[in-house]
Amino acid sequence: MDPEGEPLRACPHCGSTAIPADADDTATVTLTKHELRILGIWASNYAEGIKNSPGCEDSPKVIYGILDHLGTQTDVALSMRQEMADVRAAFPESKVTVYRNGEETDL
Repeated sequence: MDPEGEPLRACPHCGSTAIPADADDTATVTLTKHELRILGIWASNYAEGIKNSPGCEDSPKVIYGILDHLGTQTDVALSMRQEMADVRAAFPESKVTVYRNGEETDL
């Protein structure tokens, strides 16, 4: 509910209109950091790949919001975007080019 008692129509943090999550309804899951990385990278790549489909425009916002929350609980990159940012930070003089579906993309 919003401050006026009306049902929320979008996430108050990211503005997504996808199905909302209850921040108090949590679960504890045990994964290796590598498994978590794989899930995050696959989810973010999938979300980026479908964002131009009708009804999927908010997919990256939703996934990156979740990954940002998870990122506060681990010290590994959980998306290819973060992985590339880490590579660029470690090797600032290098040029890193990323391709998605055969086209150069900016991560």
